[in-house]
Amino acid sequence: MDKEISRIFLRFVVLKIIREQPIHGYDIIKKMAERSEGRWTPSAGSIYPILEQYEKSGCIRSEVADRKKVYSITPQGERALERMTEKKIKLIEEMTQVVREATGETGENELGR
Repeated sequence: MDKEISRIFLRFVVLKIIREQPIHGYDIIKKMAERSEGRWTPSAGSIYPILEQYEKSGCIRSEVADRKKVYSITPQGERALERMTEKKIKLIEEMTQVVREATGETGENELGR
């Protein structure tokens, strides 16, 4: 996957995971690896800058528990996640339409099949 697209999706997935429950940065990495069945295991070097950016922008907050930062989503983060979800859905719909038109497929479930 293209690095820029990966970064965008990584930011989305990180915020989505934090929304589920307050969580440590390392646990975000583990959860992503589990959910992708090992296909996507981001490095700490890619996760922690995202967490720092989200915290600076007010989308998440952190507290120290057992000498580790625990991140939780803020109302501002909830709104940002809603906007990101809408954009993701629109992008997938547009990409699906482009592929259908390019391949001459007309059915809703014909992609790649």
